[in-house]
Amino acid sequence: MVEIGFILYFSSLFLIYVVMTIKDSSIKKNKSAKISALKISKKKMVENVLNWCETNHCIPKHRGKLSFKINYYNHTKLEGCYCGYTRTIILYLKNEKKVIDVIDTILHEYQHHIDMRTQKEVKLYFKQLNDFGYENHPMEIAARDFARQHRDTCFETFKNNWL
Repeated sequence: MVEIGFILYFSSLFLIYVVMTIKDSSIKKNKSAKISALKISKKKMVENVLNWCETNHCIPKHRGKLSFKINYYNHTKLEGCYCGYTRTIILYLKNEKKVIDVIDTILHEYQHHIDMRTQKEVKLYFKQLNDFGYENHPMEIAARDFARQHRDTCFETFKNNWL
């Protein structure tokens, strides 16, 4: 009787291990999906993420419409950038980029849209860039934190419709 209980116990543990491994594998597979695997257009993906941002996070008051531009080539240094003067996010998308990384970039640039509400704040950004450099820039740190904090939730919201 003890032997049967022992066998059942370890068989249950093994089954739990197999199920968890398969589940973890599928999560990692989704997160490593490339832009080329999207079932929707890149433009639609960007629109979805920006709408998600506006729904789930503050929309800056007195800012006007946020626009975006997609460049289908790699930039030597940037994944994306935000122009506070024109309220435009510029993204550099190639098919080999991961969806989760593009979401991260969009969220990062959206945070800049939140941070730079006025022309004075845009000028402050460039002053601080000169004073602190990119890595230690307070707005860049906030944008990286915002993107890291929300990228997985945003990805989970859309992955079944996108992949």
